Amino acid sequence: MSQTAVQASVWQQRSYRWIVFGQLISELGASLGTLANSWLIYQATGSQGAVGQMWLLYFVPSLAIQLVAGPYIDRFDKKRVMLFSQWMRAAAFCLSFAVITSGTESLWPLYFTALINGLVQPLYVPASQSLLPALVKREQLLQANAYLDSVLRIALITGPPLAGILVASIGGESVLALVAISYALSGFFLVLCPLAPADTANKKQSWYVMFKAGLAVFWEKPLLLWLGLYSALVQFAVGVTLVLNLPFVAGELQGTSFYVGLFLAGYPLGYFFGSLLVPRFRSSLGQPLIMLGSLVLGGLSFVAIGFTHDIWLAITIELLAGLFAPFFQVHSTSLYQLHVPSELMGRVLSVRLLIVRATMPVGIWLGGQLSDQVGIRPLYISVGAVIVLAALTGLLFRKFVTNRIFHI
Repeated sequence: MSQTAVQASVWQQRSYRWIVFGQLISELGASLGTLANSWLIYQATGSQGAVGQMWLLYFVPSLAIQLVAGPYIDRFDKKRVMLFSQWMRAAAFCLSFAVITSGTESLWPLYFTALINGLVQPLYVPASQSLLPALVKREQLLQANAYLDSVLRIALITGPPLAGILVASIGGESVLALVAISYALSGFFLVLCPLAPADTANKKQSWYVMFKAGLAVFWEKPLLLWLGLYSALVQFAVGVTLVLNLPFVAGELQGTSFYVGLFLAGYPLGYFFGSLLVPRFRSSLGQPLIMLGSLVLGGLSFVAIGFTHDIWLAITIELLAGLFAPFFQVHSTSLYQLHVPSELMGRVLSVRLLIVRATMPVGIWLGGQLSDQVGIRPLYISVGAVIVLAALTGLLFRKFVTNRIFHI
């Protein structure tokens, strides 16, 4: 089958289109809900700490659920897990809207919504990644992941400014209702997708046995573990820069909030274009060099930011960093979907997500602790240097780049 035919057939599959539309609406709703919740809490309390507590209420239970529920994902139909997640979110935002607009000054519905989001996100993500291989052919997975990723980046680019406009024009309370509708619509599109049968063979297995089976895949196929560790390193760097980005643009570069917004939009915009290029990019260098080479370029972008004194150059570097990123991320996701047995897909992807997500709060904490002591620029340079060193080590590690190991 030709490359053009494969790409066309992915979009011609109705179930794939429903997944894309549903996840686009879901991500837009998530962007709206994040800003609306944060705005309402900050407006009521005037405290950044109160907003931080909302994020902790989201993140800490999320990691706990990731660990406990991950092995059980394969026992359930992936589509139904996603439906449950989306409609739980819709109900939580609907409740929040009803309570807030009733005249009460209590903020508990906003924190409750954050808690629900944190509880269902670890179910939704591995289920959605496990569902895709059931909808498209194996040779279409790279294209399907790339185009889905590019669509989701559209939400990350357009969501924050759209949320700001809506909050300013109709109020944060009304935006909560729009978020509830978006999650409900996402669930509706999922209803139109076929079911993804659950693993019924191991219904009586304990959590420990299932979790151990998920871990065993990483030991049997070491490349999957390496890919997870590289993704975790990137998320650690993202955690550090979450603390650094705003003071860097506003302080070091003397930029206004408008330039902060442009800087933050640069990476997802670049990622959008990069994800469109992934399925079209073919190289005789091979998949390992493409993936790890993209990590080297991404790490160098952090280093370059550390030496940058011009706001437009910084925005351009962020855009280029986003352009390189999907050459690792999309290939990595596709490799998991191709080489993990379908009956283990949910628990393996859950373990992967747990490994990746656990490093971000460490990065956030470390960035907050060291930014005042070490300085913003040295931290950017140090984080970038670590990524470059790790990726170059992978390129030089002969066992990693041999076709026998790489293709598992």
